[in-house]
Amino acid sequence: MKVLKFTKILDDFIGSRFIHYLTIDIEGFEYGILRELIGDGEFAKAGIVICQIDAELHNPKFPNAHPSIKQLNPVRFILDFLDKPSPYIPIFNVPYLKHPHQKVTFVNILNPECREAFNIESYFSRK
Repeated sequence: MKVLKFTKILDDFIGSRFIHYLTIDIEGFEYGILRELIGDGEFAKAGIVICQIDAELHNPKFPNAHPSIKQLNPVRFILDFLDKPSPYIPIFNVPYLKHPHQKVTFVNILNPECREAFNIESYFSRK
């Protein structure tokens, strides 16, 4: 199967590096993709903006987990979104399946178009 860079797909097929909604479930490889969106990651530097991301984060302790994530600390991974320069914050996290994997929703709280499109202000309302 031919593999294309994410930036190439966005540039050549979508015509934009701005994405309103992304769902991702790629059997453990989602960690690497998500990590590139924060700090000095490749996608962050490439100007990729995603307003909302729903990700299935696979359990690194699952017997069939890919070797690349076996030593990953999933709590530290989530905390990196709060510690490193990141426009994304995790707003929802729930166990999924018996393994347990995690379903996590991240929202971009810095981009004005994302804030408007997803009514980000409502998450911070004191009502």
